[in-house]
Amino acid sequence: MKIAYFDCFAGISGDMALGAFVDAVLPLEVLRERLADLGLDGYELRARSVVKGGIGGTKVDVLLREDSPSHRHLEDIRAIITGSRLSDAVKERSLAVFERLAEAEARVHRTSPDRVHFHELGAVDTLVDVVGFAIAVEELGIEEVHCSPLHLGRGMTRSMHGPIPVPAPATVELLRGVPVYSRGIQSELVTPTGAALVTTFASAFGPMPPLKVERVGYGAGSRDLEIPNLLRVFIGQRPGLTAGARREGHQERVVMLEVNLDDMNPEFFDHVMARLFGEGALDVFLTRVQMKKNRPGVVLSVLAPMDREGRLVEILFDETTTIGVRAYEVTKRNLPYTTLEVDTRWGTVKVKVARAPSGRYNLAPEYEDCRRAATKNRIPIGAVYDEAKRKAGEEISNGELAQQFSPRR
Repeated sequence: MKIAYFDCFAGISGDMALGAFVDAVLPLEVLRERLADLGLDGYELRARSVVKGGIGGTKVDVLLREDSPSHRHLEDIRAIITGSRLSDAVKERSLAVFERLAEAEARVHRTSPDRVHFHELGAVDTLVDVVGFAIAVEELGIEEVHCSPLHLGRGMTRSMHGPIPVPAPATVELLRGVPVYSRGIQSELVTPTGAALVTTFASAFGPMPPLKVERVGYGAGSRDLEIPNLLRVFIGQRPGLTAGARREGHQERVVMLEVNLDDMNPEFFDHVMARLFGEGALDVFLTRVQMKKNRPGVVLSVLAPMDREGRLVEILFDETTTIGVRAYEVTKRNLPYTTLEVDTRWGTVKVKVARAPSGRYNLAPEYEDCRRAATKNRIPIGAVYDEAKRKAGEEISNGELAQQFSPRR
């Protein structure tokens, strides 16, 4: 499993996050090409090498034309993203970030998300930062994002409304439940965009998880501070989950959250599920039921790690019509599995291989790998999926894979 870990010793902003990805591994030309699918004019994307506090990094700049819009409503941003040629995953993740921003701004200004004027947040550079981050996660095949506690800074900064305290009120709203600290740096270190990105994408905040580091990148901020004004990203594989490695069968305690719904617009379920997955849910599913007074309804079930329960319950209350959430611990048992990388005619695809106690193999090509290959080659995704599964079956049939599932002493 590929992980990106953000070390926010000097905070985080949208341009710093893009700079960290570019500095680590993502070619700027690839980012430009993918961003062209957004269909936005009026800007130029540049990257330059800088040194902050003796450490080299990459500063990504979004250079705007004077006639670029400086503010938009949430519905304007939705129209731009949904009407673009971006992949479905990038659209969903980008919209989730802007919806979080709108919710935070709405709480600060005592209004509704759809009535929020985004001002700086609706400008072209913020759209590029948010969509570019989602593109980088997809392009690099990152499956999980983790983040350190956030260094906030202190003092005052300026906004369209005049001077405001640091951290900005919208940033504070976004960081509810997230570990933060301040070391007295007189500057805004975490911007609302940076806070929205990590709280949307990160599944955990804390120390770096076990990681076989493959790449490290430094994204630079604009100002010179008494500490290096850099955001560091580590990209690598979780030990034991790389291609060809075996994960032992195990069991773990997780939480199941459930709500009964009979008065909610079913069109909203897709959005709710995307938000829940974005906040670390392991699985989300719907079950049709007959409720009291024989009303047809749905049970929305969310399987999650114990440490994500609080945030996921908040989302269920915010995004659904429920007034109560059931929560109970369950045991999750997992089969031992390994991950193969197979070469298809359209590129390399990872295939998860699990083995049941009977010896039967369960093959599951990774959806994102199949989707990327299908999109790039303009072929049906089923063709990539079927060939990847067939290639993995051939490797199993030669008998070598069985050795990985032999009992280890």
